[in-house]
Amino acid sequence: MFRYLLTVLLYLPAVCLAQFTYVQDQGIPVRDLNNKLIGNPWAGGLNAAQYNTMDLDNDGLEDLVLFDRMANKVITFVNISNTSYKYSPDFEKLFPAEITNWLLLRDYNCDGKKDIFTGDILGIKVFTNTYNGSQLTWEKYLFDTGGPQKSEVLITEGSAKVNLQLGFDDLPAIIDADGDGDLDIFNFRYPGGGAVDFHENVSNNCNVLTFKRVTRTWGNFSECQCGIFAFNGESCAPGGRIEHASGKSLLVFDADGDGDLDIVMSEAECFRLYLLNNTGTAQAPAITSSTDFPANSPANFYIFPGAFYEDVDFDGVKDIIATPNIYSKEFINTNLQQSNWFYKNNGTNTSPSFTFIKSNFLQDDMIDVGDQSVPTLIDYDGDGDLDLLISRSASENLTSSIYLYENTGTKDLPDFKLVTEDYLRFSLLNYYNLKIQFADIDKDNTTDLVFTGTDLSTGSTRLYYVPNKSADKADFSGQSVHPVNFSLSFSENLFVIDVNTDGLPDLLVGRSNGTIEYWKNTGIASAPSFTLENASFLGFSSSVNRQNMAISSGDLNADGKTDLVLGDQTGVINIVSDFRNRGDNAEPMHEIIFNKRLASYTDANLGGRIWPVVANLFNANQPALVVGNILGGIQILKNDEGKSLASKPVIEVYPNPVASSEILKIRADRPVTVQIFSLLGALMEPKQIEANEIHEFKLPNLAAGLYLLRFTSHGKTTTKELVIH
Repeated sequence: MFRYLLTVLLYLPAVCLAQFTYVQDQGIPVRDLNNKLIGNPWAGGLNAAQYNTMDLDNDGLEDLVLFDRMANKVITFVNISNTSYKYSPDFEKLFPAEITNWLLLRDYNCDGKKDIFTGDILGIKVFTNTYNGSQLTWEKYLFDTGGPQKSEVLITEGSAKVNLQLGFDDLPAIIDADGDGDLDIFNFRYPGGGAVDFHENVSNNCNVLTFKRVTRTWGNFSECQCGIFAFNGESCAPGGRIEHASGKSLLVFDADGDGDLDIVMSEAECFRLYLLNNTGTAQAPAITSSTDFPANSPANFYIFPGAFYEDVDFDGVKDIIATPNIYSKEFINTNLQQSNWFYKNNGTNTSPSFTFIKSNFLQDDMIDVGDQSVPTLIDYDGDGDLDLLISRSASENLTSSIYLYENTGTKDLPDFKLVTEDYLRFSLLNYYNLKIQFADIDKDNTTDLVFTGTDLSTGSTRLYYVPNKSADKADFSGQSVHPVNFSLSFSENLFVIDVNTDGLPDLLVGRSNGTIEYWKNTGIASAPSFTLENASFLGFSSSVNRQNMAISSGDLNADGKTDLVLGDQTGVINIVSDFRNRGDNAEPMHEIIFNKRLASYTDANLGGRIWPVVANLFNANQPALVVGNILGGIQILKNDEGKSLASKPVIEVYPNPVASSEILKIRADRPVTVQIFSLLGALMEPKQIEANEIHEFKLPNLAAGLYLLRFTSHGKTTTKELVIH
C-alpha cells in the first residue's frame, strides 16, 4: 500500500514554484570608443579598492583580492597564466561577511596561506585561512586576554592587555618589522595622536598572535596636519595642531633599498601620499623628512589616498597601487573613473623604483562610469534589439552624463559598442546625481526618458522627463526637459509604474530611512500629479538595514504577473513576486544567484547601493537583470531557470524519526515547496522553503506512524519518508 501511495504522489500535479534563479553572466562582448574589446566588462567597477594577492584556486598563481570600502565588498580576480586577470565573483562569497572597513591579507602562521586582518569597531579581527585543498574556508582567531575569556579582537600589551584600538578610518601596516619571521603591527596612535605606535609580536610561535606595544613614537616624529610634520621628537610648531579626527593610512616597507623600514602615509584631508624616510637603522628608526610619493608623478586625489604594495603585473616584483581610502564620495568632482593608480616597480623588492603607468588600473578593462551607475535599456535605434544606457553621478566638471552602448549584435546574442559618453549632451543641462529610466509618463503611447537629477545651482533634486517623439525607437531630437512636481532628497530613488492598474503611471519611492512609499497619480494623462497613498508599501517601513531602495519591475518568471526587484546599500538583490497581490508582509527572495564554488544559490553583494533593471537581453522566456551600483560598473544576471544545480535536490530533514511534539527542521539546496501526506492525502497546505536556509515547522497533530514529505522544485518532485513517534 505504501509503495502504491508513493507512486501516486510522484505523479500528482506539481505545485507551481516561482523561478527566480540567476547566474552572473560575463559572456556579452563589449567594445570601447576605439572598438577595442575589453576583458572584464561586467566586473562591476572600482572606486576605493584595497589591493591584496593570494592564491584563490590553488593553481600556484597569485590572484587578486580587493576590498572596496565604498561598496563594503570583496572583489576577486583570478590570474590567467600570469598574463591577465579574469573577474571571478564566485570566490567573493567564500570570504567572511564580517570583513569591514579594510582588508589586509597576511600569512601570520607561516603555513604559506594568507590570513585575514580586517577592521572592527573595537580594533582588528583576524581570520585564519583553513583552506583544505578543495574549498577556501576561514576560522575566527580568538585572542588571549590573560583571563578566562577570549577576545574576538586583537589584543596588545601596553600598561595592560587591551584591544589594539584604531581610528574608524585608519589603515594600519602589518609586516615582519624585525626580521624574526612573525608579523608586527604599526598604527597611528589612538586616540588623537600624530605619532606611530609599534606593536611587536613576541609569541616566538607562528601559530600564536601575542603583541606588545614597544613604543608610541616609532621614528620619533609626529604628523601635525596634512603634509606638515614635527621631527626629532619636537612638538608641532606654535599654532600648529595634531589632527585628531581624520583617518590615516599607513604603508611600511623599505622604500629606498637601504635595509630599514620607511613609511608611506596620508590622511583623510590630504590629496597626496608622503614618504617618511628612515635615516636611522632598523633597531633605532629616525624619521627626519617627508617628500611626495612616488617621486615620479606623486599620487594626487581630492581626498585621502592610500597605498598598497603588491605584484600586480606578474613579474614577481611588488608594485604600488594608490587609491582613495574613502567610504563615501565627499566631493562630487572626485574622479572615481580613474581612481586606481598603478606604479610599476622597475627595480626589485629590496631596492624598488616606481614609474607611473596609468590611473585606471583594471578600470580600463571594464564598464566603469565613475560612480552611481544607473542602467536602463531601450531599442534606441529601432533595429529590434535592446541598447544599454548608463547615467552617472557627476564628472570632474560636476555635471552628469549618459553613456550609450549600442547593441551591434542581435536580440538573442547581444554585443555592445560604446557610442558616446554624453548621450543627448546631458552634461550641458546643469544636473548631477542623474538617475534615468524609460516610461510613458505622459501617456502618449511613446516611451519617454524619465530621470531624477540634482540642480547644480539650487541643490534641489526633482523628477523630470524628456518626451519621445517615436513609438519605435528613442527620438528626443528637439525636445525639452519637462519638470514634474515631485521632489526627493539627494540619495533617494523612485520608479515609475502603474501600481493600481488604472492606466496612469504612479510612483514607488525608496526613501533614505528604508521605507517604500506608494504615490498615486491623481492627475490627468498628460499632466501627472502624485498623492501619497501608502507610506510603507508592502510593509517596507523604516529600517537601518536597508536605505534608499532602488526599484524595478517585470514578469520575471513568465507567469503573467508583475514582480518587483529591489536593491539597497547592501548590494543584495531582493525580489517580491506578484507584488500587486501581496499584503503588507511581503517576504522578498534574495538567495537567487548561483555560486559554482558553493554549488548552491546564495545572495551576493553586487556593488553596494545597487540599481537593478529588468531587461530581456537574451530573448528568453524569462528576462535578465541588469544591475548598476555605487562603484560605477554593471553586472548581468541571466535567468537560468534553476538549471545550474544538480538535477536532484539535496534536502535534509531532521530529526527523523521525530516526536509529534518536536520541531521538524528542513534545509534544501534550492527553493522548494513541501507538503505532508498520509494514506488519506495531504495534511497541510504547500509551504515554500528558501534555498540553503533552515526552516522550522511545528507539525500538525499527527498520530504515530509513517508519512511522506513531498518536495516540488521546478515542476519535479522528490519524496522523503518521515517517521513520527
